[in-house]
Amino acid sequence: MIFKLENKRLALCAEMLAESHVDHDPRIAADIGADHGYLACALVESGVCERAIAADINPQPLSSAIEHIAQSGLADKIDAVLSDGLENVPQEGVTDVICAGMGGELIAAILSRGEWQKQLRGCTLILQPMTKVDELRRWLFANGWHIMRERACRDGKFVYSVMAAHYAPELIDYPCDGRYLTAGRLDPREPYSAEYISTAAQRMKKAALGRLSAKNGDTAQAEDMLRLAEQLMKEIGE
Repeated sequence: MIFKLENKRLALCAEMLAESHVDHDPRIAADIGADHGYLACALVESGVCERAIAADINPQPLSSAIEHIAQSGLADKIDAVLSDGLENVPQEGVTDVICAGMGGELIAAILSRGEWQKQLRGCTLILQPMTKVDELRRWLFANGWHIMRERACRDGKFVYSVMAAHYAPELIDYPCDGRYLTAGRLDPREPYSAEYISTAAQRMKKAALGRLSAKNGDTAQAEDMLRLAEQLMKEIGE
């Protein structure tokens, strides 16, 4: 499905939500940190979601979202909510929760908070962390969230990962090891996934060699990092 989104990260979030197999009908998505509301509008315009909620903690971007939603003629189908994470987002009917464009540690904190836990476990999560991706992957694993699919895309100078997850601890059949924390569930056969893995491996190799040359750090840990970097590079044929 093609979405009218110039931002490649948001487009991949929309694609992965559309591809996720759920038993919910209708689908109502809550986009947390919605900024201008582009993603919520695209999901409703495409028919993937019947309704959406665009939530943001800051009044100014929320005002921009309200304006964009009105210009798109979708004010009757998309609610704009001023909210710190999920705090003020109404739970009723929400089937999908999107957290994109923020740090992995912040996403984990948002998903951990308050009275949303029961409702959240019945939702599909679409997550696009900008930084500290390993912290988010660790949190998902520890809290029973199965990453069903993970893909990567290039947006500008950087390659980003997008995850689709369900609460299903019984389906988690992968270890929370270095490979998972560094490259998640990315398939190295996919072009952007291979680029993501390559970048992560090169960064890890550089850090490990720096520690080894300094001779004042944890040598064993540095050697483990170096082995993992080499393993990842081998996966993608480098």
